[in-house]
Amino acid sequence: MDNWNDIPDDFLQAPSRPKSKRSPRSSRAVTPTTPRMPTPNNLTADQPARPQLFALRPLPPNVELVPLTQDLVPAFKRLNTLTLPISYPETFYKETMTEPHHGITLVAVWRSSPTNETSASSMEKPHLVGAVRCRLLPSSQLYISTIGVLAPYRSHGIAMHLLQAVVKKAVELHSVRSVTAHVWEANEEGMEWYKKRNFDILGKEDDYYRKLRPQGAFLVRKWIGVGDLLANGGMQENGLHGE
Repeated sequence: MDNWNDIPDDFLQAPSRPKSKRSPRSSRAVTPTTPRMPTPNNLTADQPARPQLFALRPLPPNVELVPLTQDLVPAFKRLNTLTLPISYPETFYKETMTEPHHGITLVAVWRSSPTNETSASSMEKPHLVGAVRCRLLPSSQLYISTIGVLAPYRSHGIAMHLLQAVVKKAVELHSVRSVTAHVWEANEEGMEWYKKRNFDILGKEDDYYRKLRPQGAFLVRKWIGVGDLLANGGMQENGLHGE
């Protein structure tokens, strides 16, 4: 994950707008990626003084947070298909692997045995159960392009561990001060997830998802506080791993 330094200018550009599905579904902690940057005028306002504390319980011993690798891309595609209301072109996944700073994408894998065991069962191919993809934007912002966890694994705090691990690294390497995202207005469950984690609603764009019904999206933001950096995000000195 040390290859996040010296982000090139073209990396700050959001990917092309993905095609929508005919029957979009709401899902927990999901924010589809979009080509537009956050636009409200108050996005770069001074950071508020209110605390940003939240505690994370440890991840299950079967879970490990790792960078996305080529062999996990098919599973990453399936995850997005199952959890996101819009589909993504092949260029989205190609950019994820070919851009020099693909460490911005982090995935959670589930093993049948705890990660600290060396038995034969622990050596089997793990299952990708969650992922987060973010981009660095101007004004020290981290933008959540996509974040999602398969339904059977949503009771373990995996989404928050994924997000916090990325946030910690972005703060260390690029002095990121805030996290932003767009949330489809029909995704009530996803919006509730952000609200519980102290994200504020900055505004609404009525025609953000032109091929979805309804079309609107809320822009949310969370300032990064000291508590966010001290909370246990599953990141260790030698890399990003679940405990």
